[in-house]
Amino acid sequence: MTRLRKRYMITGTIILLICIFLFFLSSLVKNWLVKNSESLIGRRLDIGELHFNYATVSVQVDNLVFYEKNGTDRFFSFRKLFVDFSPWKLVGREFSLSEIRLEQPYIQIIQNGDQFNFDSLIREQDSVVAEGSGADGELLKFSFYNIKLEGGELVYTDEQINSRLDFSDLNIELPLVAWNNRHSDVGAAFTIGEHGQVELNAVTDSQESSFRVDVKTTDVPVRPVTGYLKEYVDVELADGFLTSEIHISGDMNNLFNLFIAGQGKITGFMLKDGRSQEILSAKEVRAHIAGIDLQKFHFGFSGIEIDNPRLLVVRDKDMTNIERLFLPYFRNDSITEAAAVSASGETETTYAIDTLRVNKGEVSITDNTLNRPFNYAVDDLDLTMYGLTESAEQIPVTFLARLNNRGTLEGKTVLSITEPMNIEFEGRLRQLDLVSFSPYSEYYIASPVTQGWLNYDLLLKMTPKSLVNENKIRVEELEFGKRTKDTTALVKAPVRLALYIMKDINDLIRIDMPVSGNPSDPQFKLGKLIWKTFGNLMVKTAASPFNALAGLAGANPESIEQLDFDLAQDSLSPEQKSKLALLATILKKKSELVVEMTQHTDINAEKLKLTVKIAEEDFLVGRQPGMIISSPEATFEAFVRQQVPEFDSLGMERACQKFIAVSRVDSRFITLLEKRDQQIHDFLITGQGLPEQSVRVSTADLRNLPEQLRVPHYKIEVLLK
Repeated sequence: MTRLRKRYMITGTIILLICIFLFFLSSLVKNWLVKNSESLIGRRLDIGELHFNYATVSVQVDNLVFYEKNGTDRFFSFRKLFVDFSPWKLVGREFSLSEIRLEQPYIQIIQNGDQFNFDSLIREQDSVVAEGSGADGELLKFSFYNIKLEGGELVYTDEQINSRLDFSDLNIELPLVAWNNRHSDVGAAFTIGEHGQVELNAVTDSQESSFRVDVKTTDVPVRPVTGYLKEYVDVELADGFLTSEIHISGDMNNLFNLFIAGQGKITGFMLKDGRSQEILSAKEVRAHIAGIDLQKFHFGFSGIEIDNPRLLVVRDKDMTNIERLFLPYFRNDSITEAAAVSASGETETTYAIDTLRVNKGEVSITDNTLNRPFNYAVDDLDLTMYGLTESAEQIPVTFLARLNNRGTLEGKTVLSITEPMNIEFEGRLRQLDLVSFSPYSEYYIASPVTQGWLNYDLLLKMTPKSLVNENKIRVEELEFGKRTKDTTALVKAPVRLALYIMKDINDLIRIDMPVSGNPSDPQFKLGKLIWKTFGNLMVKTAASPFNALAGLAGANPESIEQLDFDLAQDSLSPEQKSKLALLATILKKKSELVVEMTQHTDINAEKLKLTVKIAEEDFLVGRQPGMIISSPEATFEAFVRQQVPEFDSLGMERACQKFIAVSRVDSRFITLLEKRDQQIHDFLITGQGLPEQSVRVSTADLRNLPEQLRVPHYKIEVLLK
């Protein structure tokens, strides 16, 4: 009996000691882990509480903090970890956990180039070998049920690009993660940000070495990717919310053998550049992914649609904001690198967008390179493009837009990727308000536009070796204001004068301007060619204004370009008055024009003629009463012969010079010139009722005239007031 009692006491004592040991085991383990953490893993570790529940075979860890190498900053922590084992499943060679619950976990990941803050935790040449079966060839299995992560926080900092991503309130629920060496199913749902929801479902098949992941997101914030964009664009903030349903399938043995399909949208998208300007935004962007094959580098979309996009374009003196946005991209020599990859024989990128559609877009344009800012808006922009691929020979595009809330622009074009010089374009611009472009007219021709509407039909057909361009321009009721003091007006073509002259009786300017050329010519530039043609037209119109003005008076242009006189003529003939009346008709219809009439003549020829005329007058005044005049000419000639015996050798004009004083001729010549000027002035101002400021009559510097101008006439020119 004593032996039996002693046996029970020993057994009881052992059991008691085991119970006491097990009771204190959690504290012993906790203290040992905390004390030896730095020698074991090289990091300081704190544990609030550690509990083993032997009845339920579970472990609970409270308030664990795992520090950075400096022993002060947190690397990883959580408020509570609960793990519930299912030991009976070990009999079937399955490792199973019935519940894993992690509350308020926190982890901070810091990257600097290739270095991470957890690199010291990874042993060199460490490896984990996973066998497909046990020693006896049976399958190894595991299953984890009811995995929950509540209130998690992940902070990722990339010091190289100065980017910080903070994912707070992370919640994950995995009903089951199971593995039987052949097949695995994983499901997850968690929250990102205040409203973002993510659902994951993954299936793997080890025998087929394949996997499939279905990702569904709802209102996931885009803002965290801002830091990664900074490597390529000068961006301060990218914002918006992603909603998507994506299906990913691939090969576990080749991570690049990945195929992606599905659809997604970004709502409330907004991009701010480095100057805090909202450079791009959109109410919604939708994409339908037909297939993205990373192994073949093919990106296929059945459709991309953008609602209410807004683009800000600002032109400064150094560059545009679009160029500035992509400076980091070009600074990194990305184009050179891409070209090197292509040349090395790597897989080339292919793409396909079946339909690209823009709905109700807006482009805001600001030009700060003028003497005052130019601001313009292209809104209600609808654009549709079909069949965009890297090898497309024909890409049809249609577009329609409203210009600054007034004019409209519509058209269609056909582009080519394989041959960019193959272009067909047909566009129609209606009722473009030219007043909006006054900053340009002030800058280039020192005159503001106070009224005018432009209609423009453009047709362009271009190949690498030929270009046919038709430009039909109609300008209605164009008016310019008074000249400004802009010193930048260096355009040589008299645009303002030419456009005013080109107005017809209905205040309409019509310009049909065909342009042709050879695009293969190294000097060929379409814009420059059109502007040169337009400039030549302006110069030609201003140089020969009556070709355009004559129609207002129903006259022959050549008949009113100059007013001819006979030598010594001192009064206006009926024909001359008729020409001046036609000129007055034009000026009445073109009230902004000034007619400038400049007298030219041959001084010597005029004086010779005047000498004879004075001699004739003297003869008539001094003739004897009762003298019989059978022939006035013969009598006058006889009179001159009496005065100049050497008449036959000199001729009439030279003979008259012998007895008519030079001073009388000079005085008469000056009077003649003044009388002509005055008669023309009086006829136009008094007789035709033109304003004084509309007529300028003067005599040229006759002493220095070229030979071809030494005939009596008035050169008629027009200019703007």
